[in-house]
Amino acid sequence: MQPKNEKGFYTFCPYCANKLILKTIDDEEVKACTNCDFIFWNNPKPVTSIILKKDNKILMLQKASDPFKEYWVLPGGFIKHEETAELAIKREAKEEIGSDVIVEGLIGVYRIDNDPRGIHIDIIYHGKLNGEIKLGKEDKSWHYFFINELPEHIAYKHREAINDWQRKGNQYG
Repeated sequence: MQPKNEKGFYTFCPYCANKLILKTIDDEEVKACTNCDFIFWNNPKPVTSIILKKDNKILMLQKASDPFKEYWVLPGGFIKHEETAELAIKREAKEEIGSDVIVEGLIGVYRIDNDPRGIHIDIIYHGKLNGEIKLGKEDKSWHYFFINELPEHIAYKHREAINDWQRKGNQYG
């Protein structure tokens, strides 16, 4: 695997193994190769999450590993190539909680800039669980929380999304 520095930038060119240098292109600082002209733009990756409600509570998962080990998150994950965000959240929910979900609407789109793996764009939906929870390997536990009793350590921008969802009056739909 290609070594990266603390910001997630490549240290060496993935094509010719030449050491990359910092270069400013279009007012953006990027890593560039002086040998083969490779440029590492470090564009955000799309992810998707979902707020699932039951009995006036929100389902959250406690992560089993880094990044954000022990923190609470909404079900979700990376969107695969040529997959829509809605299909991705249905697939990710099935993988993480072993159940289908019914997507009811979009909460918003959030720039995740606190993940050590890089910048992500999180497309967050709300919906309902359509089955029983059978936790996958990525998470160590799950719990339904009242909105006014959310855990202290919530990763990404999930607390902000929950607050936005509540402000829109959707918490008990």
